Amino acid sequence: MKNISINNVLVIEDEPAIRILQRVLLRRSRFNVGDIFEAANGIEAIDIMSRNSIDLILTDIDMPVMNGIEFLSIIHNHHKFKDIPVVAATSESGEQLLNMLAFWGHGYIRKPLRQSMLEQEISKFYGINNEYYLHG
Repeated sequence: MKNISINNVLVIEDEPAIRILQRVLLRRSRFNVGDIFEAANGIEAIDIMSRNSIDLILTDIDMPVMNGIEFLSIIHNHHKFKDIPVVAATSESGEQLLNMLAFWGHGYIRKPLRQSMLEQEISKFYGINNEYYLHG
């Protein structure tokens, strides 16, 4: 049952194959996902965000040009962007990084990406904790 709508999702990932995977996972998720915008780094993402209303961000941390931490620092301090839910996808496991994401109220999932973990993190922003809903 797809009863939660997420109109505009921004996927930020420098690896094209992983962007494709993220798009597929979002489309197969239990959410009604509208448009999916894609950026290869934080600078491209900010440009997209300045021209579009974004409802959810799925971002990598380790990217060239502007990495995920720099990107999150900018949006966290911007009145227009600071309340957008963010899920960071990372292969890093540093406690400092995870504490910072939690402090900012962002979710995170570890790579390699899995459908169930992505849905679980997104669900937290919409107040869904029902195991049946997540795993049907």
